[in-house]
Amino acid sequence: MSAYDKVSDLEFFLKIVEAGSLTRAAILMESSLPSMSRRLSQLELRLGVKLIDRNARRFKLTEKGEFFLENTQQIVSLIDKMEKNLQGEQEFLTGRLRIACLNQFGKQYLAGWIAEFNQLYPHLKIELLLSDSKVDLIEQELDFSFQIEVPLELDYCAVPLIEGKKIYCASPEYLEKFGIPLNPYALRDHRCLCLIRNRHTFNDWPFIDNGKNLNIKVPPYLSSDSSEIVHNWVLNGLGIAYKLNWDIEKDLASGVIIECLEAFNPLHKNLYLVYVTNNHPQLKHTYFIEFIKNKIKK
Repeated sequence: MSAYDKVSDLEFFLKIVEAGSLTRAAILMESSLPSMSRRLSQLELRLGVKLIDRNARRFKLTEKGEFFLENTQQIVSLIDKMEKNLQGEQEFLTGRLRIACLNQFGKQYLAGWIAEFNQLYPHLKIELLLSDSKVDLIEQELDFSFQIEVPLELDYCAVPLIEGKKIYCASPEYLEKFGIPLNPYALRDHRCLCLIRNRHTFNDWPFIDNGKNLNIKVPPYLSSDSSEIVHNWVLNGLGIAYKLNWDIEKDLASGVIIECLEAFNPLHKNLYLVYVTNNHPQLKHTYFIEFIKNKIKK
């Protein structure tokens, strides 16, 4: 017997119970009493149990019939819900999303947004991967990447999310103890906190001086592949670092971190949502992009 026939039997049984008798069910279903009785007997034969006591003076479910009714109601309700969700695609997204994101932005913002998105579409499985290293969307089978680089390949699309810049910064305690650097060259005598990406230590810091680009190779006092750890080192007064402005905007506003060398800073950096171009994008991708755009606007 096919799954469709089994579902049909469940609906048939519910209609009998709702009618309260085989005779009334036959009338409501525009069928004959013998036909209804025969179909019920076939269902009971297949299940190997008696569902309805038809010898009683009134319609009565057996214990097995009560159990079958309870489970049948749940199954039919679930099928109805599934069909309604499928018919209203905007309310039903399924499958998987793999999303990569910069470590600190992912923890501060994206993790919470994904939790909200999951509440809207609970059938969608979402994986969030945090790393400050460069990712390969195709090799790592990613749907999206939140990153500051714009891919040069034509296979990728980059949606600009946040206009920003990298900021050279330190805590007030550090600057009081070691002094404020008045120009980029002074950094050679400071404790510089550097980020490591893909085994490369970013200690070649770019500046602009009198309209000319300038790179200063700073001594890495402490280095980490986690932007969050570098952030904590800054807060703890261990040195000077450059951070993305959206990572430290609250700290700048409260004064626990202070910007340095602003006049020499050319580091304008944007945050992009990057994905592989597809001629037939899936609904889950379209909905996620629009959701993130709306979160950024708020």
